[in-house]
Amino acid sequence: MVAWETACKPKDQGGLGIIDIKSQNNALLMKFLDKFYNKAEIPWVHLTWSKLYANTQTSPQARSPVGSFWWKEIINLFENYQSLSVCRPGKGDSILFWSGKWTNQELPLKDLFPQLYSFARKQKCSVRFFIDQEVNRVFTLPLSQQASNQLDEVENLIDTFVGDSDQKDSWSYIWGSSKFSSRKAYIRMIGQSEASPLFKWMWASSNLGSTNSFFGC
Repeated sequence: MVAWETACKPKDQGGLGIIDIKSQNNALLMKFLDKFYNKAEIPWVHLTWSKLYANTQTSPQARSPVGSFWWKEIINLFENYQSLSVCRPGKGDSILFWSGKWTNQELPLKDLFPQLYSFARKQKCSVRFFIDQEVNRVFTLPLSQQASNQLDEVENLIDTFVGDSDQKDSWSYIWGSSKFSSRKAYIRMIGQSEASPLFKWMWASSNLGSTNSFFGC
C-alpha cells in the first residue's frame, strides 16, 4: 500500500507519478490570482479592483472574502499563491506591509522587527496605507528606543524596495520569472524529496515485464 502523498511524487522521487487533482486544480486557478494581482488589462480584473477593492488601506487578501462564489474560492487560494511569489510594490495596494513578501528578506517585517510591530495601530495595512500616513497614524506613540531604531531600518527598506506610486505592483515567482506557470506551481505545491537513484533506473528500465512492485508507506 502506498501513501497518497508518496504516490503523487514523480517516479524518479519514489512515487507513482499520479496527478494530485486538488493541487493541480489549485495551481490552475492561481492563474487568475496572477492576472488579478498584476492588474492585467482584462475587463474582469478592472471591475473586481474598482468594485470590491477601491479602498487601498487593506489589501484584498486580508479582508473577508467578498464578491461572487467563484471569486471567493479564488481569493482563498492566496496563501498558496503567496508561498510561490514575491511582490515589488509600486502603488503598494496589493500587498500587506507587515506580513507580505515584498523585500528580499525571507521573513515578513512583523517577524524581522517585532518590537516595532508591537506598536503598530493597523497590523493589516497595505504598503500604500503605511507610506501615506503620518507616524502617529500607524504607530502608538511614543516608541521605545529599540522600536525607533527598527523604524529607521524599515524606512530604508521602503526607499530600497518601493517603486513609483504611479506604477502598479509587480508580482514575480520563486522560480525566477515574472510569468506564472501552473506546472511549476503544481510541482512546488506537492513538494520535492530525495529518493534512491534506483527508482529512476527502475522506471526507465524496459525489462519490467509483468513484474509486480510493492512500495511501503
